[in-house]
Amino acid sequence: MTSHSQSDPGSEPTRLPEVVECYSDYSPPFDVKEMVGRMLESVPSKYMIGLGEVVLTNSGNLPRARRRAVTKSRKKKVRIVRALGLYHAAWRGSSAWIEIFVDNILATRRGWWFRWQFLREGLIGDVLFHEIGHHIHATARPEFREREDVADVWKVRLKRRHNAIHHKWLRLFFLPFRPLLRLLGRAMERRWVERGWTSRAEFEESWRKKDATNV
Repeated sequence: MTSHSQSDPGSEPTRLPEVVECYSDYSPPFDVKEMVGRMLESVPSKYMIGLGEVVLTNSGNLPRARRRAVTKSRKKKVRIVRALGLYHAAWRGSSAWIEIFVDNILATRRGWWFRWQFLREGLIGDVLFHEIGHHIHATARPEFREREDVADVWKVRLKRRHNAIHHKWLRLFFLPFRPLLRLLGRAMERRWVERGWTSRAEFEESWRKKDATNV
């Protein structure tokens, strides 16, 4: 996807990051590039400054040295070959960029429900918006707390905004069931926090009442 301009009212146009596909012996089961481009368009332009590329790749494309390398997440070492996504900060004149490992994200996702565009988008969006959260933390909104928590909070905010812009039908469709869904959803996410599947920061932000488009 060629990058193009995006702007907020009263601001200078900002170029969206270029979305680059770089796979080795792997083909995604759907058009991830188009999906990522659409999600990037929902992010306020002020948070995209300095972000040059989003690279869609697979773990098999990693050179041998990087397959053995590790990164840190919440003070724990994680092998890069098993990562879902990575944020690379600007360095020596080069722009910051994001690396998305599509095969790792989709590795365990199978079944008829996976045909739904909205659910596919949710899986990719969780990783993309989390990594953009790292960029916002590093360049626009610094906070002195666990960086993964900050990225999780921004993931929730950006995903909420994207859904409000591109999936307005979802809110209307589930409106009659909202009280029950909130009750069940909150209980389910509490279990996820207890099992370590979701951070407490993400859980708390998910249930905080806010204007979805105001980030």
